This record gives sequence, C-alpha cells and structure tokens, in this order.
Amino acid sequence: MDALHRLNDAVDGFLRSEKEFNLTDPATHMLVGGRFRTLGTQIGASVLAGVPDEDIAAIVQPARSACARSPFMRDEQEWARGYPSDYKLVEHVLAQANGAAPGTLGWHVEASLQSSAITQQQRNRVMHQARLISDVLTAPRNGPRSVLIIASGAAPDLRTIPPGIVRPGDRFVLTDVDPDALELAQKRLGLLNNFTTAVPGNIFRALGPLAELGPFDLVLVNGLYDYLNDRAAVRLTEAVLTRLCRPGGTFYFSSTGVGNPFRWPLEYLMEWQLIERDEAAVRALLPGCDVSIGREPTGLALLTHVRTRTG
Repeated sequence: MDALHRLNDAVDGFLRSEKEFNLTDPATHMLVGGRFRTLGTQIGASVLAGVPDEDIAAIVQPARSACARSPFMRDEQEWARGYPSDYKLVEHVLAQANGAAPGTLGWHVEASLQSSAITQQQRNRVMHQARLISDVLTAPRNGPRSVLIIASGAAPDLRTIPPGIVRPGDRFVLTDVDPDALELAQKRLGLLNNFTTAVPGNIFRALGPLAELGPFDLVLVNGLYDYLNDRAAVRLTEAVLTRLCRPGGTFYFSSTGVGNPFRWPLEYLMEWQLIERDEAAVRALLPGCDVSIGREPTGLALLTHVRTRTG
C-alpha cells in the first residue's frame, strides 16, 4: 500500500506541474524533469514491491495522457510506424528538436528528455559508429573498403562521412525493415549515394542478398540488439560472423546495459521496452570470439566490438 500511495503522489505531483510552475519559462523543463524522474522512480519501486502491472498502468494513465502532449512521447506510445524507436524518432533525437507547443507541459517534458542521458546515449551511439566508419576508410589498406549497416534507419552515421575520403570501389550497404527510412537516407546522403546500395526488409530474410554483396570490412548494428531475445541475437551474431564479415574485419553492435534508470518511464509512459544485458550476457552471445566491450559517455549503452578471425 505504501508503494501505491507514493506512486499516486508522484502522479499527482507531476500533473500539478501545470499549475505550480511557470510553463512560459523555458528553464522550467528542469523542474518538470525532476518530477518526471520522481514518477519513474516510483513506478520502479511499485514494480519491485510486487504491485500488479495493470494496477500500475491504471494509476499512471493520467500522467501517460499528459505526456502524450509531447509528439516525441505520443509517437512512441502509439508506435506510429509499427515498431518502437523508429527512424523518425531517431532523427528527432539527433536534431534535438522539440515538436510540442511552447509553454505547455508537453514542451517541458520533451525538452527534459532531449537534455537527458537517455537521448544523449542515442547521439553517442551514432557518433561512435561514424568514427568506426571513418576509421575503416582512413586505415592504410589497398583495395576497396566495404561497410554494412544493419537496422540503418536513415543512416545518420554514414551521412557524417565526408565524400572526399571515399575511394572508387568503396561500397556502403544499408539494410532496414522500413523502406521509408532507406528512402530518407537516399535523399540525405548526397554524393555518397554513388557508393551506397539499399537492401530493404527483415534482416533475417535479407541475409542472402547481403551475403552476395559482401564480405564486409565492417558490419555495424545500432540498437537492434535492444529488441532481440537471446535466440534471435545468437542467430544474427552467427550469421554476421560466418556469412557477412570479412576475415580480420570488425563486427560492432550497441545495446542497453542493465540498470537503465529510464527503464520504468520508458515502459509505462512510452510503451518502449528494451532488452537489457550486462557484459557477461553480451559475451555469452559471442563464445570464443575476440571481444572488446566499452560504454559510451553516459554509461547507459554497451559498445561491443568483435574482431573476426583471419584464418
């Protein structure tokens, strides 16, 4: 009962923000963000106290409805494109945009999220992938270089690469389940389109066509492991290492670490469920491999690098 009372109080406190704070002041997003985090903490405490999911959902529904005034959160609640964290949401996060009306609770919720670690880690993941692509293209090596990006979205990592470091014969291959994401990538890649091939579809159905375009010096997977259970993750990992990656090449993927403090508001207020793994769980997907695992600056995401055997 104590957990339920605290959760009710947190919901009420969050909703009172509209009356108690000056929403015309952009800096108020820090106060709203504080109450949003308190709400998330109390959701988590209720889960750990054994409160049934349906009871928690019923209590937080008014806060969930209020959060839906943020287009960022509404789209994630509704899975506007049929899957979580779609490419439009990623582009929105990367642009650090705010689509809500200024002076509203939705604006402050969105501003708080855009300045939080959960969105910054997404930007960090993309920047890290861009560095990996750049490293492949600038490393001393004869012959063309090839890069495969799985679950590429609109390829924000590749879009940062200056065309001047690309040589004739280099190839970039993008694959994504959403053809509109690949279409947007094509529109924004500019001169890099001359070196890029798009393969739409579910990754497991696309393995054959991708293998025909390989092998690849670098295979990147950004975020997809957040949604793959262990069986699917092992299946994809084995396919990359045996069918897609060149001997001596690099396979990289990012994933959400255990203990993500944003887990509860993501799940209960945004319908955004992630599969969290610690370092041991990640290594279990890669038995016998040369694996290096680090974290991006926020500490929320694990960055896994695998060097494939040369013989």
